[in-house]
Formats: sequence, structure tokens, C-alpha cells
Amino acid sequence: MKERITLTQLRQGGHETFSRLFTLYYSDLVLFAGRYLPELESCEDIVQDTFLKVWHLRNQLEVTVPLRAYLIGAVRNRCLNEIKHRKLTANTTVDSLTWMPLRIEEEAVLYSELQERLGQALQKMPAVYREAFEMSRFYRMKYQEIADKLGVSKRTVEVRIGKALAILRRDLKDFMLLIPLFLGISLW
Repeated sequence: MKERITLTQLRQGGHETFSRLFTLYYSDLVLFAGRYLPELESCEDIVQDTFLKVWHLRNQLEVTVPLRAYLIGAVRNRCLNEIKHRKLTANTTVDSLTWMPLRIEEEAVLYSELQERLGQALQKMPAVYREAFEMSRFYRMKYQEIADKLGVSKRTVEVRIGKALAILRRDLKDFMLLIPLFLGISLW
């Protein structure tokens, strides 16, 4: 589980605490912004700008919620402002996006838990299965490319990935619907 960093710690700890805060939440916040904006670069810019604002205003900020919740809310608001600025087509307005759950902190926690569980499941499986799976799903390599790189037959790659998928489906059964949404990979 991720540690909690408070605004008081940020004010007292300076650059080191800010660096820990950034490291802890950057990836989750970029992924969260991706629920609103399709471009990775825009999401990264918004998250970086949010962190920069927090750093510059750290001594004036009055935050009554956990700092993580504040960051999530700030990123959400900046994304909605960006959508307004872009003046999306009549079919996709800012109002049509307000259906998104307001439990944004829980969604970010779910992503963190999913990432952690995926990492644990991958570490538990035999290395040959993990390697073939990661090459296929994370590096988007074709089965023949994997076979060539590993010096095995294409069928061996198919079997290894099939076994890896079976292990992941079993170990991540509680997260099956979230995996394609949050991680963009398929377990089928």
C-alpha cells in the first residue's frame, strides 16, 4: 500500500518530500487523466502542471482532505477545464462527462491495487511464461517475433502465453473488467 504524505510533511520536507509525492502519484494521476483526455501528452502536462502548482503554493494551500484526494480532484478539474477549452462537439460536451463517478480516489486506489496484484502475479509465475507474456502484451511483439528472439518455436510461445494468461485470469479474477480499462492489455 502506498504511504500517505501530508501537506505538513510537504511544507517541512521540501524537495525530498515533494519528490516522493511525485513518484508515488504521478503514474496513477496520468492514468486517471486519461479517462478524460485521449492524448497521453496532454494528461502528462496536466499532471505535471498540477504538481508544479502544489509545489509553488505549498505554503499557502489549505487542504482539508488527504493530499492524494486533493491531487486527484485538481487533475479532474484541470481535465474538465481542458475539455471546455477545446469546445468539444455537441455530441461530447462537458456535461455528458459528469456521469463519471465522484469516487475518484477509490478509482485511483483500484488502479494501484490492480498494478500491484498484476506485478505479484507476474512474479509468481515461471519466468518463461512471464517473459513471453510481457513481450506479447507489454511490448506488442508478434508470436513469431517472440519465438525468434527466444529461440523457440511459435507453438511454444503460444503455449507459454496461454499458460500465463490462465494464471493471470485465476489470480486477477476480481479485476477482470478493469484490466483492459486501466492497463490496456487483454487477458484473452
